[in-house]
Amino acid sequence: MTTPHPTDTDTDTDPDKNPDPDPGPGPDATAPYTLGLRLAAACGLLFLLACLVFTGMITLRDAIEGDGSGGVLIAAGFWSLALGAVAGVAALAVPRRALVTAQYCLGAAGPLLALMD
Repeated sequence: MTTPHPTDTDTDTDPDKNPDPDPGPGPDATAPYTLGLRLAAACGLLFLLACLVFTGMITLRDAIEGDGSGGVLIAAGFWSLALGAVAGVAALAVPRRALVTAQYCLGAAGPLLALMD
């Protein structure tokens, strides 16, 4: 019976002498910068607030000058702003470019839908 040589790497259990051949995936170089997406989502919430004020102004002008009742498109405009806020909070929690884009598109759709009424 022979004993293994002390320099044999198969029997060496020291992690410094026998590193793991596959350390796992490193950081993805093509992944978007999450802090930038979160900052865009936070600014998008301010944009949604401005769109909410603008949609409210459009609704009040329509109520004074029009027949006094809001139409379906005004309700759709406010729902668009609410969905944009949901997308914005989701983009803050899980930063994805699609959520930030949806947030801004839904925010811009609110006043536009109210103007079409």
